[in-house]
Amino acid sequence: MENSNKKVVLCPVCGSKNQKTLYPDTLGDDLPPFDYAFSPDHMRTYKVVKCQSCSHAFCIIPHKNLWENYQSVIDSEYLSRQDAHLLTAGKVTEVLTKFIDGGKLLDVGCATGDFLSVAQEHYSVEGLELSQWSSEIAKKRGFKIHTCTINELPSDAKFDIVTLWGVIEHFESPKAEIEKISSILKPGGYVCLWTGDIDSWLARLLGKNWWYIQGQHIQFFSKKSLNRLFSDTGFKNVTIEKYPFTTNLNSLSKSLFRYKRLKTISRIILENRLTRHKRITLKLPGEMLAIYRRDTITKE
Repeated sequence: MENSNKKVVLCPVCGSKNQKTLYPDTLGDDLPPFDYAFSPDHMRTYKVVKCQSCSHAFCIIPHKNLWENYQSVIDSEYLSRQDAHLLTAGKVTEVLTKFIDGGKLLDVGCATGDFLSVAQEHYSVEGLELSQWSSEIAKKRGFKIHTCTINELPSDAKFDIVTLWGVIEHFESPKAEIEKISSILKPGGYVCLWTGDIDSWLARLLGKNWWYIQGQHIQFFSKKSLNRLFSDTGFKNVTIEKYPFTTNLNSLSKSLFRYKRLKTISRIILENRLTRHKRITLKLPGEMLAIYRRDTITKE
């Protein structure tokens, strides 16, 4: 929308007006795709600006409450990648158990429950998922799933750990959302998340072709801005390391479908019967796995 592109929106992390345009609007008034089919259409975005004060980048969006669109999403492509989800969940859980020994865990944006199915071996788990389709699948797998926003959770809901795997980049107001999450954490509780680092050398090299630059992503953190967000909301950083994305070559090939020039060659090389089931763990620059601990003096 023309007017929304011209107005200055305060940085959602630090509140600064000092920002520059990174990428122009290519979505206009359209809604982005909300599934993970990774077509070239997913590369269309709203205007992306970068804060010159804290290095956070974000979209100027013409629509409010984009999260409501996830309630009706049906994503069959997501199911085809279950093996990759489970493999990655195993690697991620190995990291979590180094720092967090047991407790009650809430996975926000739990989708069909793949992470929950692995994490339940070490933690008491629940999920929160807005998609009716995804949440029903997770419930059928035996998990307790909250189909509401964080604000709508029962007042007595308290957790030791909240996880956000590929979620924080969808928040329209990340500071307010983390404050909400803090309110359901016990003092000394943890937030564990995965998101991209827009200041990484790989993100800077790829520019708008970086895979995090897609329509449904509206927040693009750097390590600096992520630490600023959590520090300002009463958390201390425990670790930031590379996310251990683990998959088979067939699933990796599908992730490359957004790149037209790679689509055909990836199918030939990665999806043939000799290679498709081979597993690989990628720890790429710009893929952050971060853990933050709630300050014990933070007020309830």
